[in-house]
Amino acid sequence: MGAIPRDRLIYAYFVCISTALCMFMYGYDASTFNATNSSPSWNAAFGNTVDSKGNPTVSSDTVGLVGVGYSCGAIFTGFFVAPIISDKFGRRLPMFIGAIIIIGFTFVQTFSPNFTIHILGRAGVGLGQGLMLPSGPVYMGEIAPVEIRGTMMSLWQLMYSVGALGSYLVALFMGWHSELGNWQWRMVLIMQVVAPAIFVFTVWMGPESPRWLIYNGRNDEARAVLAKLRSDEDVDREMEEISEYINAERASNPGTFAVYQMLFTKANMLKRLAMAIFINFSQQTTGQSSLNSYSSKIYNKIFNNQNTTNIINVVNSVCGILFTLNSTIFVDRLGRVTILVVGALGMAVSMLIVSVVGMVTEANGTLYQMGTGIGLVSMFFVFIFFYKPSWGATVWIYTGEIFPMTVRAQAVGIASQTQNVASVALSYLFPVMLAAWGWKTFFVFMGYNFFIAAICHFFYPETKGITLEDMDALFDGRPATVTVAEPDTEKKV
Repeated sequence: MGAIPRDRLIYAYFVCISTALCMFMYGYDASTFNATNSSPSWNAAFGNTVDSKGNPTVSSDTVGLVGVGYSCGAIFTGFFVAPIISDKFGRRLPMFIGAIIIIGFTFVQTFSPNFTIHILGRAGVGLGQGLMLPSGPVYMGEIAPVEIRGTMMSLWQLMYSVGALGSYLVALFMGWHSELGNWQWRMVLIMQVVAPAIFVFTVWMGPESPRWLIYNGRNDEARAVLAKLRSDEDVDREMEEISEYINAERASNPGTFAVYQMLFTKANMLKRLAMAIFINFSQQTTGQSSLNSYSSKIYNKIFNNQNTTNIINVVNSVCGILFTLNSTIFVDRLGRVTILVVGALGMAVSMLIVSVVGMVTEANGTLYQMGTGIGLVSMFFVFIFFYKPSWGATVWIYTGEIFPMTVRAQAVGIASQTQNVASVALSYLFPVMLAAWGWKTFFVFMGYNFFIAAICHFFYPETKGITLEDMDALFDGRPATVTVAEPDTEKKV
């Protein structure tokens, strides 16, 4: 394989970073919910009960509805709409439409006169995210050079952390200005329009997926796209590989419903779909979803100060960015499965320590001392140190690369939206579990993380360096060509 010229490599990274703005929006939005549900002004605006101090607050079950509203919107478009648009009109259009929808419904939730409209706005933002999140990793995986595909796709999760940081910085700044009243939380929400407003322009600066173009008989356009992203000597070789593979797929010419039928009836496809669903569902049930949505409430209980909570969230987000960079460095060196296993083990140990420290200090009355608080927060930081490069970034990479062109959009749509299915369940279960079991709740996450580490170690094949066209061979147990980052190094496995 030839070295990619610098200008083409820069362009490829620009396209991937632009696409990863979808995940920036997701990170900003998810962290906005965490930042606002602990805000006194937000609770005063929508409160339906009072807390132990007599202050207005939104009850736990009602707070859960906010997350459920978002997830239901995302599940609908992610499952049923995004794959159809992506296959018929290209990978970029569903992301563009999703950005427009997010802009519109951000205004709805920002200026909502009551809680019902607020939830409607959250559901609308979910509709937009449901179009973007399945399409983004498919598009990035199809345009990225194989030897650095993992590195490029790890930018997807990195931008989630950047988006989260943006949200928490705005929340921190607004938290210092209580005189602004409702604009404390409204400003956090309204700033969400910035990223999609940029994206609706930059998305068209990138090319259409060359694999989608070849699949739709537009080979000359595909060649022109590859000429912008690959070395000269690789263009013809990759055109030949993709064309040969896609021509065989196109011969079957399955319709939309036939594609779904294939996913659930063809053993090889069903196996991959089940594996993708499992890791996407587990991405949320590691404990990340609950911490991302409710960590502010946990911090408030420990430190009893909203500004302290906002500062912790900002530091957490900065660390999240740094920790996600580990994925860009190691995912094409260590491999996907190794990172998933090590990440799960690290998260399990951190959840064990959180449970034990929380239970012991609560029993002896030292839970609310500064040293204990710092220790518990440190363990949550250890958790994200292991989560971000593994179950944060690598799950998206693995999901986006294991399916053939014919079913890729549909399969990634189904798998990625199981994250929202898990989030819906945890939105209700975690507050109830935390109220009933206290710190013992984190033992559940500990056990689950040990479980997923074992599953990945024994049942998931390594995809590092495998071309998208060779994934069938890998999952069929046939020899597949592995390409590593150094040029001219290929081998059969």
